[in-house]
Amino acid sequence: MIPGIEHRTHVTADGTSLAYQMRGPSDAPAIVFANGLGGTFVAFKHLYEALGDRYRILCWDYRGLYRSGRPRDPRTHAVRFHAADLAELLDAEGIERAVFIGWSMGVQVNFELARRHQARMAGIVVMNGTYGSPFRTALASRLARYIIPPALALMKSGAGLYSRAAHVAVGWDGLIPTMQRLGLLADRVDVATMIAVAGEFKTLDFAIYSDTLRLLGAHDARDVLPTLGMPVLIVTGDRDLMTPVFTARKMNKLIPGSRLVVIPGASHYAPVEYPEIICAELQAFLTAVPGWERPRSSPQDAV
Repeated sequence: MIPGIEHRTHVTADGTSLAYQMRGPSDAPAIVFANGLGGTFVAFKHLYEALGDRYRILCWDYRGLYRSGRPRDPRTHAVRFHAADLAELLDAEGIERAVFIGWSMGVQVNFELARRHQARMAGIVVMNGTYGSPFRTALASRLARYIIPPALALMKSGAGLYSRAAHVAVGWDGLIPTMQRLGLLADRVDVATMIAVAGEFKTLDFAIYSDTLRLLGAHDARDVLPTLGMPVLIVTGDRDLMTPVFTARKMNKLIPGSRLVVIPGASHYAPVEYPEIICAELQAFLTAVPGWERPRSSPQDAV
């Protein structure tokens, strides 16, 4: 689906095998895609297409999820360990500095990386995410913080059942229309890409998935936001139930000089619903990052 992707593995200091993806020339400026819990690198399909071969792009599967191995210690599903994994991958690939693009959970991973390695970050793009404590704002309801934890405990205890249900749901023709009716997807969506994103759920261990989501709910990087001395672009949808638009507006106020783009009609899956808006904003953002190395020209640029 995405040409040019090279799949690699890296064993971390604690012995966890990470699956990651590289694309682009080794001498090109670097960009990092940080996934959400709701998908792998496939969710960034349209961004890959827009960036072409002008950049070196790294993406990875979080420990214990999708193609990455299970860590020995379940406590390492916390956000700070995912940020540490990313730092190791940067070292392994010889990437000293990059622009970091996070979607959903990836937003919090990038903020946590900034806490420890801000000098390696030329800029941050926030897509449909928040800075932390997402259970307090999900579904735009104060009740979410009381409902989500028990639901995750139920998911963990019934992981096998959830896995079987995921296999059935992915093969069901009514999946996308049902998600749209529930407000989880916009009326406008790249159906083929969304089906591919959903298909990855068949590989999940839902016990690990629930632990990762639970620990994500305990993470908070609010204190990092005012200290971000770099360009930050925030993109969200006004129909995002998971990270409602008011969380983006709050980040915009807390991050000095940040730019906020709200896409009318977009849900939490804005990258596969309104990619042309996101890609245009991203292109403009990259050209304006101070000290950001100009990308190499690609063959299509000369046409």
